[in-house]
Amino acid sequence: MSVNLESYKEWVSQPWGKIQYDLTFAQLAHIKNQRILDFGAGFGLTSQFLAKENEVIAIEPNEEVLDPQTPQAFQKILGSIEKVEELEAQSFDLIICHNVLEYVAPQERTTYLQALKRVLKPDGQLSIIKHNQAGKVMQAAVFENRIDKALGLLNGEDFESVSFTQGTTYSLEELLDASQMTLVKYQGLRCFYSLQPNAFKTGDNWFAEMTQLELAVCDLKPYKDISFLQHIWLKN
Repeated sequence: MSVNLESYKEWVSQPWGKIQYDLTFAQLAHIKNQRILDFGAGFGLTSQFLAKENEVIAIEPNEEVLDPQTPQAFQKILGSIEKVEELEAQSFDLIICHNVLEYVAPQERTTYLQALKRVLKPDGQLSIIKHNQAGKVMQAAVFENRIDKALGLLNGEDFESVSFTQGTTYSLEELLDASQMTLVKYQGLRCFYSLQPNAFKTGDNWFAEMTQLELAVCDLKPYKDISFLQHIWLKN
């Protein structure tokens, strides 16, 4: 997976990028005193948040993104799934895999999931954030006014983003089948704000009010079933 660093940094600096991380952090805030692996850690924003009260190891294949020479409160490992295979079995309480498997070839996802599962403790959990087809179709049709794109996504075509190369959505059922793990729960991310024009998102109260609304519905149907992203919690 290649990354457009400048566009990704720009996205993170905007209200619609910041709120996604704030929502994610709110859903992870209960995690304390655990040994955590953040696989596909990106800039390490989630690792840095979790490292406040946990021991965190971050694995990321892009050296420029990982910035391994800059000290932070977590351990950085440059590499991909081969680095996971070198880790001790059953050695992590929690594994983070956020916005990663979309960019892994579909036929390789089971291999990745089984490698992650191997280093998870018997009572550990796997936190996966994935693109949700229904939410992406809605954003393409409503926010982008791209009917052609919405139809393509509906038919299972690959998607492209500003920051990343092509990716492929996968369903919760496909994830459970590939991982052979048990679903604990799933939550919605970006249930509403991906559908609003960006001009609204620079308003004085938008960030606080939208955060409140997103958190109010993230555990509720039907909102979490049509969110742009879904946060899936799995256990062995």
